[in-house]
Formats: sequence, structure tokens, C-alpha cells
Amino acid sequence: GLPKIMVPTTAGTGSEVTFTSVFIRKKLKKKEGMNSPYLYPELALLDPELTLTLPPHPTAATGIDALCHAIESYTSLNASPLSEMMSLEAVGLISENLRTAVHDGANIEAREAMLLGSLYAGLGLANAGVTAVHSLSYPLGGKYGVSHGLANTIMLPRVMAFNLPGALEKFVDIAEVMGEIVDDLPLREAAWLAVEAVEALIEDCGVMTTLEELKIPESDFAELAKVAMTVARPLANNPCKMTLEDMVEIYQECYS
Repeated sequence: GLPKIMVPTTAGTGSEVTFTSVFIRKKLKKKEGMNSPYLYPELALLDPELTLTLPPHPTAATGIDALCHAIESYTSLNASPLSEMMSLEAVGLISENLRTAVHDGANIEAREAMLLGSLYAGLGLANAGVTAVHSLSYPLGGKYGVSHGLANTIMLPRVMAFNLPGALEKFVDIAEVMGEIVDDLPLREAAWLAVEAVEALIEDCGVMTTLEELKIPESDFAELAKVAMTVARPLANNPCKMTLEDMVEIYQECYS
């Protein structure tokens, strides 16, 4: 195919280095993805100046999306030592710089670090895949038009809590990279600090955290869960098996 040069204008999807294209089938109100090696670019150019005028809210939502890619790919059952290295580096860059990028958008150093973090997270995603956060968030985008970053932001802490038993050591790594003190703590307690660190970052960035704020009715949760179950590739990577009932419960936990 034609040579492709990708130039991202948000620090979020990492799509400049992935083989995935996502689209919404409006008539079906369904969000779907397409993977192909032909979607890989020959070159990705990161210019932080192109992100300087991005407003705080999309900066925050796309930044949490990148963090989501990093955490999901790090804890994916399909992870490898190479993907883990990139994913964990992304967690560090994003957690250290997102607050500054949101509250001081003209800070070129923070913007540059966020672009690098997003790219590393994209490389982790391309190699290891994502997990159940994406399965649960896709129906929100397809049915209600919720932005991908915002949907992932709402789902991420609850899915991390669900997945904790299946990846305790990795969540400890994430907590430590995000600046938490994990020394001498019991394993589960240290791992839980990763969930708290992500919740604190989301709160500091001022992003919505509940489905109630988006006016999504609780009566739709069973239908959403059925659609989420069809997003099979991420579910296969999830460190803990997730059932339809689990999904409904997670949507309920995300309501308020």
C-alpha cells in the first residue's frame, strides 16, 4: 500500500503505532474494530506543539485512555517481557505528566512526555492487546456516543479491582511506578494501591467518573453487558475470567 506517516494531535490512542482502526456503525449503534498489518505506518512523528491547544477535558480523557492501554497491556495474559517494558514505561510517563498537561496545557515538556507515553502504550497494546476495560467501554461509545477516553476512564478503576487477584504482582509494579510506597506491605494491599493511584489521578484531572453523570439508565446494563461479551479479543486477554453477570455488576458499580 501507500506509505503512511502518522502525526497524532492527542496523547491518547497510540494509533500512530498500532494496527487497529475503530469505527461506529451508526445504524446498529455498535462500536467495532478492524485489525490489519496494512494499518501500521512507516513513520510516526510526535510533535508536542500540535497538542498545546487541546483543552483540559480532552487532554485528561485521552490521557487516561493512554494510561488504560498501558495498564491493560501490562496485565494482559498475552503480555511478553518486551511489551511489559513498554507498557510500564508508559504508566510512568503518563502518571507523572498528565496532571501538568491538563492544568498547564502550554507546558511543552509535559505534552512531549504524554505523547511518548501514549506511543509506548500503543506499542504495548499492539503487542499484548487490551483487556476487559475495552470490552465494557465499546458499547457505551456505540449506543450513547460516549467518547472512548471517557468510557475507559469510568471503567478502568472497577476493572482493575476485578482483575486484582489475577495479576497481584503486576499491579504492585504499577503502584510503584505511579509513586506509591509498597515496601513491607502485604501483596494484595500493595496491589490495591494501583487502583487508588488511578482513582486519584482521574479525580485530579476532573474527569467524569460515573455512568449516572452521563445519564445512562440502569435498565440498559443487561443489554450493554450482552454487547460487551461480543467484544471477544480483549476478554481473552483478561487476567480474570469475566462472565455476563460480572459485567452487569461492574456497570452497576460504575453507575454512582
